[in-house]
Amino acid sequence: MNKKIRSRLTLAIQIILIYLASQLLPVLMLFFIPEADRIAAAMNLSLFFAFLGTVLMVAWNSRKKWTPQNSLTDQPTASIGKTLTTGLFGFMGAILIQIVAMNVEYLLFKMPVVSENTEVLLDLTNRYPFFIFNIIIFAPVMEEFVFRKAIVTHLVDAIGIVGAATISALIFAIAHNDGHYLVYGSLGLWFSFLYYRTRNIATPMIAHALMNAVSALPILSQLIS
Repeated sequence: MNKKIRSRLTLAIQIILIYLASQLLPVLMLFFIPEADRIAAAMNLSLFFAFLGTVLMVAWNSRKKWTPQNSLTDQPTASIGKTLTTGLFGFMGAILIQIVAMNVEYLLFKMPVVSENTEVLLDLTNRYPFFIFNIIIFAPVMEEFVFRKAIVTHLVDAIGIVGAATISALIFAIAHNDGHYLVYGSLGLWFSFLYYRTRNIATPMIAHALMNAVSALPILSQLIS
């Protein structure tokens, strides 16, 4: 492994570590907070570290070349117009995939057609409105940098786009950890396809953010009104 490849792999690992820190540090810090104040503190800490992680990743991405030169990155990225239109198309596809996958899970495994993760997050957002930014901005941006740009890009030449997307989707599903592995796995594959199609990480970010925004639509409408 030459020095340039090793350096870019190290930077990608650092992006992943930023994501892990943004998820774990709020949990660890709760041990030092009185039990009566932990729920409010958890929301504030999660929002702060999600914001910080997003800012660091965006700054990192704009200043450093951290993806390898390979069959994915050697191709020109899509224009802004194509990125936006593909992102909107990807959002509609994500909603359809989510509906189909949830119904398949219900038919095969009698799983509820509502994600427990989503329900918990929406309940917390209803009580702490500013948490909405985590759902529709910070989480989609960080997750696409990690699961698509870091993981897929670094694996694509070694095992092909199908293998890279599959591994990324499996990790994505496990990371959400609410039992809906088919839903999250299918969405992970779809977001990888959008990234591969346009060579622009903004495409799955747009689709992911809009999908999350639709899930949070009742709370968004309350905030607007």
